[in-house]
Amino acid sequence: MNEAQIESMLIRYYNGELNAGEIKEVESWMNESASNMKIAEQIYYICFASDALQMKKSIDTSAAFRKVRHRIAGRKLREFAGRIQRVAAILLIPFIGLSAWLLVDMAKDFNSMVEVRSTAGMVSYITLPDNSRVWLNSDSFLRYPSRFGKERRVKLYGEGYFEVAKDQKHKFIVEAKSAEIVVHGTEFNVEAYDDGYIRTTLVSGIVDVNYDNELHHRKSLRLMPSQQAIYNTGTGVMHLCENNVLCSTSWKDGKIILDNTSLEDALRMIGNKYNVKFIIKNTDHRHYRFTGTFSNQNLDVILHYFGISSDISFRQLDERQTGRDSSAGRTVYEVI
Repeated sequence: MNEAQIESMLIRYYNGELNAGEIKEVESWMNESASNMKIAEQIYYICFASDALQMKKSIDTSAAFRKVRHRIAGRKLREFAGRIQRVAAILLIPFIGLSAWLLVDMAKDFNSMVEVRSTAGMVSYITLPDNSRVWLNSDSFLRYPSRFGKERRVKLYGEGYFEVAKDQKHKFIVEAKSAEIVVHGTEFNVEAYDDGYIRTTLVSGIVDVNYDNELHHRKSLRLMPSQQAIYNTGTGVMHLCENNVLCSTSWKDGKIILDNTSLEDALRMIGNKYNVKFIIKNTDHRHYRFTGTFSNQNLDVILHYFGISSDISFRQLDERQTGRDSSAGRTVYEVI
């Protein structure tokens, strides 16, 4: 839809003049991006103000007082009627003010959710309402309100790198499945795909990871820079370790950096970037470790390098990965 069509559709949407199919189309367009949602809010406010203006115009004070004057005899009564007309005109001022106040008050309640998705093989960049910045890895999405309130809460599926704006009065919280990352103005990476693990890597500052342990008790773990928390969502076990931050965050710059990285972790990183899944059939390969940097190479080239550096080979299967959200449909490779 072009700009004129969008404005026309939004006006008819707020006036209740669209059919079910058109409503679905408009709401889908609104949820595509934060900028679309802002445009929709602006049109909403304009429609409301227009309604208030039409109500004002519908009050024909001149005609009303002409009728009154025809019924009133005498000069004093005509002067009195004139004063009443002026008072009525003055009363319109608070009416307009009340309309403006209602407009602002209703705007406070008009706080919809925005969802941004990163397509397979792509990295997306988002600026949040508080000016925090987020990078989304391939096949990920972030859901957040168009305007933050008492706390800054967002929901992540997939992998995201966060640069959080400092605000001591408003906590920044990332929901990642069953865990919550409470942030204190910092940079960190969260990986929460459908492999049963949530990995939080701290670059700078401080974060607390809240999770349910194996006894289903709510626990909190504080991370320091260069530490990674690996949470098993199935067993409730949390593991804390030192981590190469560059390896964990290089995806946002379009790279894959391996530094004595295990085969399992290397293939997970590659799989996240290229929207594929690897199944290691030969367990003898799990002890292999790799060092190297890949930048903008296609998947076939990367797998070829793995093959010539070891006795590993890959076979693409006809099946597709099943799962929730956008993880379903990943191409599956068997490692033999």
